[in-house]
Amino acid sequence: MIASERALFIMRRINELGVVNLKDIAAQMGTSETTVRRDFEKLEKQGKLRRVQGGATTNGGTDSLLENVQISTRLKANVNVHEKQLVGNYAAGLVADGECVYLDDGTSLLPLAEQLLRRRVRIVTNNTMILEMSKRAEAEVFLVGGKYSPHYDLLSGSIAHEIIEKLHFDHAFIGCFGASMDKQMAYTMETECMTIKALAMKNATKRHLLLDATKLTRIGFYAIAPFSSFDTIICNRADSLPENLPEQFVLV
Repeated sequence: MIASERALFIMRRINELGVVNLKDIAAQMGTSETTVRRDFEKLEKQGKLRRVQGGATTNGGTDSLLENVQISTRLKANVNVHEKQLVGNYAAGLVADGECVYLDDGTSLLPLAEQLLRRRVRIVTNNTMILEMSKRAEAEVFLVGGKYSPHYDLLSGSIAHEIIEKLHFDHAFIGCFGASMDKQMAYTMETECMTIKALAMKNATKRHLLLDATKLTRIGFYAIAPFSSFDTIICNRADSLPENLPEQFVLV
């Protein structure tokens, strides 16, 4: 996990919990306590958190904390751009004109969205970043209602759940924070999106997980679904990948 991704992880955990333990964060990110301590020091100098004994907490300003997380989320679009593009290119080829697709929250879905927006398909999403890309779209775009989370750029809540429950998708494309090869499980960090992901997968004919190879070393806070729940798991090629991948994996 690179420095910008670690910073995003730390800020999200502080936003969710209020205070985090240094040892726990190091274990969750799969990095050393020394590295996390340096990250804490850097983020404290930037005014994004306050260090405490054995961990870190908010800097006392909720608004500034949420703003920092929102900026970091936007910056994620510039991380592993080439890998995300490869994954998006392959995923777009799975969709036929006239089909209805669900596009999940997160920046990994943006390259796929960029391609599908130029085609005659129907897109349903809770990802507000996709809405911003849709002004000249050839596709029909449906944004689910619900509570807007500006720091995650997504919509969630009971209204969104009710809408997705009534829809059917030819394809559901799901993003994740990380995936465990040992546990054969995909994970997320955002509590807001768990039910939406599950409903979209339940109502889809085909279910696809999109990720880049760096995510295979992470375990997030919440389990999305086991690998066996997906028809395809689309990932870029990398030297770090294990030899015996599950049959759902497609390397691009």
